[in-house]
Amino acid sequence: MAIQAYAATFALNTPDSVGATATAVQDWWHRHTQWQGPAAGQPRSFADLARRDPHATIIAVLSEAYLRACTRDLQAAAGHLSDDNRFVVIGPTTVDPSIEHLLVPVTARLRPVVGGSLQALNVLAAAYLLAAVRDAGDPPVRSTLRRLVEQVTLDAPPDPSRRPAGVKLSDEDVRVFIRTQLARGQTTAASALRVLRDTGRSCEQARFRDLFKEVRAAREGGQ
Repeated sequence: MAIQAYAATFALNTPDSVGATATAVQDWWHRHTQWQGPAAGQPRSFADLARRDPHATIIAVLSEAYLRACTRDLQAAAGHLSDDNRFVVIGPTTVDPSIEHLLVPVTARLRPVVGGSLQALNVLAAAYLLAAVRDAGDPPVRSTLRRLVEQVTLDAPPDPSRRPAGVKLSDEDVRVFIRTQLARGQTTAASALRVLRDTGRSCEQARFRDLFKEVRAAREGGQ
């Protein structure tokens, strides 16, 4: 059967985005899971997988864009398992707080340990963590993987590829940046801060978080 080419993406603010906001991409994902697909009766969502076997262990390795799209599905899936500790999401920390409790968080500090590029970091970190718990004879449940990733991250050597500290910005510079990111669909301070740092600029995390709350409140109050 021929596979049709497509360019749809869950990333926001691109010509091929399936939605302009987090809510829109979540709706797209939900509608997609309702489609029967090429093989009727097969699971089309994480929730379907969990319902099929409530005693299973399910491990999802997802990028930030997919985490944004799958948020509601991931929440539902964890609720269908007899032990939600067996539902594991390996991925970045910059996500909706409602699924933060499901995460085994992966950060760039793991790169010297697992190697590869930042683009492949989640997959390489997942392979490393799962191999480590297998070799130790431990179950691949969320609590175990979280303890492991915390220890590995703490012990990780400096990343020689990391650039030096970025250019510091004034409060007003940061506010302007945050307004732009909110207009582009960024929903959390953590994700916006990562974008800022990726551009070679810097802001202390607590300061950025406070300014983000201030700008978002002013923006919502003006709507």
